[in-house]
Amino acid sequence: MSQGTPVYIDVILMVNLVMDFLLLWAAGKLAGLRVVYKRLLAASVLGAVYSAGCVFANLSLWYDFPVKVIISGLLVIIAFWPESGRQFLKAWGYFYGVSFAMAGSVIGLSYLFRGWNIGSVPDFSYLWLGGGVVCALALGVYGDRMMRERVVPNLLKCPVGLRFGSVWCEGQGFIDTGNNLTDPLTNKPVVIAEYQLLSGCFPVDVRQAMEYCRRDENLFEALAQTSWANRLRLIPFTSIGKKHGLLVGVRSDEIKILSGSSWVSYPGVVIGLYRESLSPEGSFQLLIPASLMQR
Repeated sequence: MSQGTPVYIDVILMVNLVMDFLLLWAAGKLAGLRVVYKRLLAASVLGAVYSAGCVFANLSLWYDFPVKVIISGLLVIIAFWPESGRQFLKAWGYFYGVSFAMAGSVIGLSYLFRGWNIGSVPDFSYLWLGGGVVCALALGVYGDRMMRERVVPNLLKCPVGLRFGSVWCEGQGFIDTGNNLTDPLTNKPVVIAEYQLLSGCFPVDVRQAMEYCRRDENLFEALAQTSWANRLRLIPFTSIGKKHGLLVGVRSDEIKILSGSSWVSYPGVVIGLYRESLSPEGSFQLLIPASLMQR
């Protein structure tokens, strides 16, 4: 019997314990779940023991694909104790996402610092695991912020076109789950838009009224004397420091929203007029209620 490469079970346990802990920690951070380090440690110990068992030939059935999937789900449950099936699937998805990212970092680091002929299998070095460690730390520390500030907002942005009569205005919309304003007459969702975006679509007398009345309390009365009196709406709202506010709105003839690769049309949507900028960076000019997209 030929002598193979020695395998140190304690090294396998320790390496997998650290990697599983970082993997679960980063997945929890990205999923926005409460991270309890005792739970992470318990799940990591189980993951390390399971990984170390692969060196025993008589346990090969425990490393079939279905068993691996079940064990990964068990690790997520132990680490985070999800409150719902949806939360479990979210954590499970991030678990595999971070896992693949870490594996890619390890492979990338090995290619970067050690070359070999195409088709050959290189000798493994634990130093390459540093790529996975750096990847997990970066995802855990910066990934959540990047998701909240860049990835998710970009996913929620969409081009929007608004028609008043025969005139179209175009801008960038943001799908806002917190916009619950509705038209009191029709109970339909209300879109909030910057006045500067829409001013080019308004008749001269409407623009004059908007520019003359700087206070919203007098704006409705001034607009009621214009050619768009039949389009006017008063939309009640509540915000911090203003419990019974009223927002002036105008009824559009049609708005179109680019959803995926196709435009979806919504007739007769009321547009709430907002004089200030909705986005500090100017990246969008309209707030689209999520309830409108579901209709």
